[in-house]
Amino acid sequence: MRVALLSNVTVDLLADQLRHDVDIYVPAGFDTWQQEILSADSGLYEYGPESIVVLLYADGHENIWDCKENGEQLIMEWVNTFETLANRLPNIPVFVSSFHMAGDNCHYATEQRLNLYFAEFMNQQIHKLYDEGKRIYALPVDDLVYDIGKKAFYSPKMWYIGSMPYSIKGLTALSELIIQYLSASKGAKKKCIAVDLDNTLWGGVIGEDGIENIQLSNSKEGRRYKDAQRLLKQMKNQGVMLAILSKNNLEDVEPVFSHPDMLLKHEDFVAESINWDSKAGNIRQVAKDLNIGLDAFVFLDDNPAEREQMKAECPEVTVVEFPKDTSKLPEVLSQVYRQYFFRLDVTAEDAEKTAMYQAEKKRKTEFSASASPEDFLKNLHMKMDIHLMKPEELKRVVQLVNKTNQFNTTTRRYDQDQISAFNAQINADVIAVRMSDKYGDQGLVGVMIVKYAGNSAEIDTFLMSCRVMGRKAEIEIMAELKKYWLQKSIRTISASYIRSAKNAPVCRLYDKLGFSPADNSDVEIEVGAKCDYRIKTEDLPDTTGFFDCTDCFVS
Repeated sequence: MRVALLSNVTVDLLADQLRHDVDIYVPAGFDTWQQEILSADSGLYEYGPESIVVLLYADGHENIWDCKENGEQLIMEWVNTFETLANRLPNIPVFVSSFHMAGDNCHYATEQRLNLYFAEFMNQQIHKLYDEGKRIYALPVDDLVYDIGKKAFYSPKMWYIGSMPYSIKGLTALSELIIQYLSASKGAKKKCIAVDLDNTLWGGVIGEDGIENIQLSNSKEGRRYKDAQRLLKQMKNQGVMLAILSKNNLEDVEPVFSHPDMLLKHEDFVAESINWDSKAGNIRQVAKDLNIGLDAFVFLDDNPAEREQMKAECPEVTVVEFPKDTSKLPEVLSQVYRQYFFRLDVTAEDAEKTAMYQAEKKRKTEFSASASPEDFLKNLHMKMDIHLMKPEELKRVVQLVNKTNQFNTTTRRYDQDQISAFNAQINADVIAVRMSDKYGDQGLVGVMIVKYAGNSAEIDTFLMSCRVMGRKAEIEIMAELKKYWLQKSIRTISASYIRSAKNAPVCRLYDKLGFSPADNSDVEIEVGAKCDYRIKTEDLPDTTGFFDCTDCFVS
């Protein structure tokens, strides 16, 4: 990854640490970060970064922070520069260090601490830019200072000698934080954490100690396990899937879910394997049921024998080293989150991921018992809502456009500003598709970007979440769009398929939908190859009869 490191202090040592993981660009000269951003022909833009880190040291500015007006003015100058950067490189994530003052000061007891005010003021401005659609994120350097301690994080000697305020320990922590955020910009590394129960979610062995003797409480020994559950609950609410792998009798475990201090409930888990089978075998089955790879799992278990067996039989699974001192269990879980599950954004669909997977398990069970695929689809009582994208759906649409790989006809990636621009154009539509059935709401699962010229339409992007593949949703979408386009007097539709490494499932999608291939459709279907298609609007497919679409295009 190409990363630009901009700062108002010397960052050569930090850049050297980062080069172990990424390619780094550091501007020539001291404190030239604003010139680099504001000059359109600077080395920054020539370099073409994939991510940008802006590391600002507040103490580098004299006679500013003792006056609220002066401090606000400087911060707004910074923020305006960030906005310029985001406008010039709209697809690039920018990570800006949080405001923190390291220097010594003489404060009297009742003095208003302006440093706290400036920290909050800058944080608000960064979040305002993000809310406006800029890919700008606060890099929480202040958290590192609190964790390590100001005296350990900063080095007055390094500051006075070389205009570099950080200690070696501080530089290492900064490097790790930056790499964490850079990695998150590419998406979370893992999807599911599989946990043991005895001596993991509670202290003790439920089958031997009984519910009255396990350690799980709001104080003393049991608090560590409750805090661990609290962190797992937070992960689940951010889209991390939780699964249970426990060698136990189900009847022994069940009463614990009614324990007053048991924060995690059945509905928090996408899978529960509570039996005496091999945990390696159980995790393989969970992976199959969830349709994810073993490399998407993290395994947490207090038993070293179980950990070693998991490593031996399922080497793709990441096995966490369980702490010998269980008071450190919450700390270990926090580290696991930062290392494997941390993400920059969380959508409403992410928060509902567990419920969606639980509903999917019910669908699979019904499908297995159905007489035919058609009977299964008919009995699902599916509903589809197709409409022009609403402002509150923008973040989810951007997420789908940039992460959907399998059912994605062109795999064109657009950022938030570009999607908003399409949505605002008279000659373009951003169409959102929502689905639900008797088992639950599946949320926003499909996106189509359409461009218009006269009485013709071009499908620029057509994608759907893989969780609704196989339900003939693509046919129903075209059937509803047929009505919509005929009302708009659109006579012909053109579309393209561009082969990627992962979108083979939609290789012949347009053929199946009745489109006719253009002259270049016989090109070899290899990665990067493009096939063009065309159809008269009136020849688009009719409804499948499996969906209730009464809400389609109803504002």
